[in-house]
Order: sequence, then structure tokens, then C-alpha cells
Amino acid sequence: MKHSETVAVAIDKIWKSYDKEQMWEGYELLRQAAEEGDADAYCYLGRCHLGEDFVWCGAEFPVDEEQASQLIKESVRRGSADGVLCALRTGNLSPAVQKTMPFASLEEAFTTVIQQAQAGDAFSQYVVGNVMFYGDYLVIRGEEENRKYNSEDEYYAFAYPIAAKYYENSFDNGLPAAFGNYRTIYESGLADIDDEVYENYLKLLADTGDPLTCNDYGKLLEDEYDDAEGAFHYYSMAVERGDVQSAYNVAVCYGTGYGVDEDLDKAFENYMIAAKAGNAKAQFQVGNFYFEGRGNIIQDYAKAVLWLDKAYHNMDDEDSWQPAAELAICYQNGLGTFQDDDAAFEFLSEIEENGRLDEVWEPLDAMVLNAFGVAYGFGRGTEQNIPQAIEYFDLAIEYDSEEAKRNKACFKKTLFGGWKMR
Repeated sequence: MKHSETVAVAIDKIWKSYDKEQMWEGYELLRQAAEEGDADAYCYLGRCHLGEDFVWCGAEFPVDEEQASQLIKESVRRGSADGVLCALRTGNLSPAVQKTMPFASLEEAFTTVIQQAQAGDAFSQYVVGNVMFYGDYLVIRGEEENRKYNSEDEYYAFAYPIAAKYYENSFDNGLPAAFGNYRTIYESGLADIDDEVYENYLKLLADTGDPLTCNDYGKLLEDEYDDAEGAFHYYSMAVERGDVQSAYNVAVCYGTGYGVDEDLDKAFENYMIAAKAGNAKAQFQVGNFYFEGRGNIIQDYAKAVLWLDKAYHNMDDEDSWQPAAELAICYQNGLGTFQDDDAAFEFLSEIEENGRLDEVWEPLDAMVLNAFGVAYGFGRGTEQNIPQAIEYFDLAIEYDSEEAKRNKACFKKTLFGGWKMR
């Protein structure tokens, strides 16, 4: 049984438009249809309250798992085949709930959705693909089907090609929701997806305005084709459509003049958007802008420490040395925070232990080398080691560090070629 016209229109507004106003219009249509007893409307209302794994977060539907659970269970009781599969996927299909459904079996409900998919319904095509992709098919078919596969890989080799075809059908019908799963299948190599086919679908969905595929297609253009203007165009589309994480890529373009005229102020503006959304690399860049006083941003060490600390704790271990380098300078000199030699040396040590000292950028490279010299020369945060301090001061002096020259002058050579404080 296909969706009612009201539910079909609502699905298009919510899962195809990526427009907040239209999505709420779709939500209101579902609410009205549910009040009139439409079983599928209950299912899709429930999906709206399950968060970003089930609906685009740009609509800002309130996440309420308890309400979602109640709505999905009610859709099962009222006879929604979509609701049965949604309940199975979300852990809401308990034996008690399953007894309330008017289907003889899970397979009957699944067959109903397959028929809707074969009739051209995009969301049903997406759902069938998900049943195969996530392995819910094994639950539906039971023990006999499970015994056919000796491992997950054997099952995926069977299921991924089927899922891919249903996903492609949903893409052809304008529904981008499955692209993340489709990418997983493509990268697995378990389905025969040609590179050109994959890229064509990515562009097709990006051109519908789906913010996530806009960003992904921009990244493809940048990494594979060095198409700067194209990459910037799609990154910008993603941000305009509400994907705040894509603001990081837009910021990089503005900051480096990639595909657009260099503009540090616009770079900072977009870094801040992504930073507030929790992007650790953007948080580091915001901190760096305040640390250095780049563009029209006034140097502000207190704000620098705030954002650098966020970045340090949110970044992967392999990248956390970057905010650590600037935090070391702030803590050693009491810039924007209390002076703390132990914390400063801990941050400095992270740079050295990860072999990143040669990767520190100008003008921070000289500052970090001098900071190492200060720590070892004056025993600040570590044991005093004057010869090692002199080595660091000399390296900093090669970068024309006047501060390192002054600090080195605090020491003198002994008659035996060693070093001591004056």
C-alpha cells in the first residue's frame, strides 16, 4: 500500500528540500495526517524526533527519543509497514509491540515496503536499502537465512550490491539520505560501483542542495581535480544550506585564496561558525587568529587561550601539538592566563615527543625554540640543563629571535668549555 498523498508530500518537504520552513510545513502535514489516523504519519513523525541520524538537523526538530518511540510503536499498531521496519531499526520492536502489528510476519511487512519501492517510492527504496545495509534482513528472514553466512563479510558481499541498487533508485528519485551508506559500500569494494557512476551520483545529489553531499562533492573537486572555484562553490552551498561544519572548508578557501579572493576577515568569520559547532580544527584557527592578531582581529591572548584549549582537548592526538605550541607560549609567559611553567613544559614536551618541532610555523617556530631554551636554561617546569638550553637558543637565533639572544646572554662559557649562568 503506497503512502497517502499527504504523507508523500510531507516526506518530500522533510527529506528532499533541506529548507527549514518547508520541513516544518511537512511536519505539520504529518501531524494533521496522524490526527486523522494515518499510520505512516505516526512513523515519520517519530523519525523527525530521532535526531540527525534520521533527519537533517537544520530543521531543528526537537530530539525526543521517548516521544519518537511512542509514535513509532503506534504506527506499528495501526498497520504501517514502514513503521514496523523503523521500529526494528530503532530497537522499538519488542515482542509485545510485534504482537500488535496487523501483519502475519516481519517478512510480510518487508514485502509491502519492497512493493512500494518497486513502484518508485523513493523513501521505500531508501528503507529497503537500509534493511540490507544494516543487516535487519537477517532478523526478518530468521535463522535459516542467518546460517547461509559464516561471517559478516559474507553477508555484506551478498547484501551491499542489493542495497546499492535500491539506494541508486532513491537518488534517481531525488532522495539524498542514503549517500553516507552508499559511500561506505563504494569504499568497501563489495559492490560493482564504477568511479564515474559514484561521482555522478555525488554531483546529482549536491545539485539538489543536500548540504552534506555539497561538501563531499566540493572535497572531491579539491582533492581529485584541483578545481578550486568548483570546490569553493559547493562548500559555500553547503554552508548556505546550514551545514556549519562545511564553514571550515570555506574558511580555508578564504584564508588561502583557494577558488576565491583571499579575505582573512571572511576566513575568521567562517572559522568561528565551525568552531562554535565543535569543529576542533576551526577552534584552533580561531585561537590562532587571536594569538597572532591576524586580519582585522585584535590580538587577545585570553580569547586565544579559550579557543586553543578547546581545540587541544577536541583534536586527535596527532594534531593536538598545534594548539599545544601556542598554549605553551601563553602559559610560560602568563599571556591571557596565569603563569604556569609546569603546564608550559608539558605542552612543549608534546611537540618534541611527537617529532613535530620542525613543523612549527613562522613566527611561532622561534618562540617555541626560545621557550624550550628558557625551560631548560632556568629550570622552569623541568630540570635545569644549560647546554641543552644553549642549543635551543642558538636555533631560535637562526630565526632572528632577539629574545633568544637576550636569554642566551644570561649565560657564559666556562674555562673548560661548559656553560653557566652569569
